Amino acid sequence: MSRLSPFVFAVVMLMSHRLTAQNAAPPKTVEEAESSEFMCPAGARDSGRGPSPGVIVRWCEVERERRPLYHGPVWRWYRSGKLEGKEYYVDGAAAGVWPSYYENGKRSSVGAWEKGHKRGLWKYWDEGGWLREEVDYSDRGNFCTFYYPSGRKRASGIFTRSGKVGEWISWAENGTEQARCNFGNGLFALPDKACQTIADEFNPKGFSPPIPYGRRGDDGSLSLTIGSEVIKLAAPQGWVPDVEAGQEDQSPLVFYPTGKAWRAPGANMYFDVFFRKGRSFAQTVEDDKQSFQEGVAEYKEALKKSARLANGWPYVLKSVTYKPLIYTDSPFSIVASNQFQERVAYLDASDKFTLVLVLSADSLQQLQQSIPAFDAILQSLERHY
Repeated sequence: MSRLSPFVFAVVMLMSHRLTAQNAAPPKTVEEAESSEFMCPAGARDSGRGPSPGVIVRWCEVERERRPLYHGPVWRWYRSGKLEGKEYYVDGAAAGVWPSYYENGKRSSVGAWEKGHKRGLWKYWDEGGWLREEVDYSDRGNFCTFYYPSGRKRASGIFTRSGKVGEWISWAENGTEQARCNFGNGLFALPDKACQTIADEFNPKGFSPPIPYGRRGDDGSLSLTIGSEVIKLAAPQGWVPDVEAGQEDQSPLVFYPTGKAWRAPGANMYFDVFFRKGRSFAQTVEDDKQSFQEGVAEYKEALKKSARLANGWPYVLKSVTYKPLIYTDSPFSIVASNQFQERVAYLDASDKFTLVLVLSADSLQQLQQSIPAFDAILQSLERHY
């Protein structure tokens, strides 16, 4: 896991183009999707007819920021000419109901997308035609149920982007319970064989590490909880601490200037957590650099130094500049025209995780004005026993 993808602060640029082409109406039902004809929305270009020898995909596209994006239907075929699936996009984002098929003509999956995210009930079939899995996708977690060919339940549980959470149960085909595990809000290690069996056997493989969360007390106190670890801190003057706004980005605590909002232009700060999983502190820092560079353009480091906080924690401080890549569900990404400035502190807070504080600004002036607040947060950190 790497820190927040920088496109979250630039995606507004792309959102301004949403639904600019006319008649970009994604299919709302399975029947509508399956009976639809291939027709590009007004203003979108048709890639050409398919299937034909060497052509196994046909799409509609529009140009945004001088890059092509899917916009309208995208159909795919097997090399045999059999239909593989019907997709739909709005300005590069997956949308509407998507049916897909095995080469033998049987349905393989069906479900709906909304602004690039799976939403509601999705069904997945085996090539033989039996329902093997259902997943109900939501912001609160994705509840999945696995089935035997007989139709009996095989297992059920909840997963998030980070892995399995909550209670999972698996059953034998005769209906007797085989294994049960409560993954809670994530675990550092599995407690028993039953949990190991469920973690290994059902998708997504493995399990979630502890999900960090922030807490704001009635007295205004702030804390971060990661597993059994609790870290206390203080909000700097003129900045609003928010334990909810960053949930979509899996950030347990974010800060923004008074009178502004999370992700608004200017400056934002947030915490992230990297789980060590046997890696050293230095390796987690290096891994983040490599992962982050893959998601941006024109990355440069202007400062890097090591020091210790007043509480004794070693930390690495960096200043970086970059241009965000705005990702879409199309095969292409857009390089933003604006350059971002960041101050990043990697904190050696535990042998299980690295705590990260990031200050992100859209100008050097905004960054410099916000550094005192960034430093105040760092110096306020302390472990709560």
